[in-house]
Amino acid sequence: MRKNGTFLGLFFGSLALGAPLFAGNSRPAPLAASFTNAIAKLDHEPQLAALIQKEYGTREEELRWAAERSLSWGEIAALAYIQATTGRTFAEMIGHDARLDFWTYAENAGMNCEKMTRSLESFLKRAERERNSRIFDELRASRRVRALPDLGSGFGLFQEALDFRHIELPQPTKEHAGAGFLAKGEK
Repeated sequence: MRKNGTFLGLFFGSLALGAPLFAGNSRPAPLAASFTNAIAKLDHEPQLAALIQKEYGTREEELRWAAERSLSWGEIAALAYIQATTGRTFAEMIGHDARLDFWTYAENAGMNCEKMTRSLESFLKRAERERNSRIFDELRASRRVRALPDLGSGFGLFQEALDFRHIELPQPTKEHAGAGFLAKGEK
């Protein structure tokens, strides 16, 4: 009987002590996955300093400090969001191990992690749009096309002439080996 009582006491004791550990993990799986995904995609983006300054109001000294410590763009964006919300410096946050788990750090700072995730996702979309616009602008600049004059009703003839320039010279498609018949006009 004593073994059963000890076993039940240990079971309920571990259950009582373990419940806060399970309850403390309040990360919804889809939100945590999209947060991690946004940070990973931001890591692969080229130069985001100007965009982070504009979006989160991060000072240039903070960005320089992060670059000296080889932080990735995803980490810098997450730190910039937390800084914009809490006012803490990058050095303070890194000193408190925010880099190890941004989600837990943000929860402990009293922030809404769902808002942080949405903000980083929208920042990622904005960064992708900016990058694509920059690429297309470079392509447009490298391929300057001279504007053609307005030809009015003669434009169709001009376009037709351009089309005919691409047509090759006519060549016979079939040759007949015959017994000496001559085609009209041949000798």
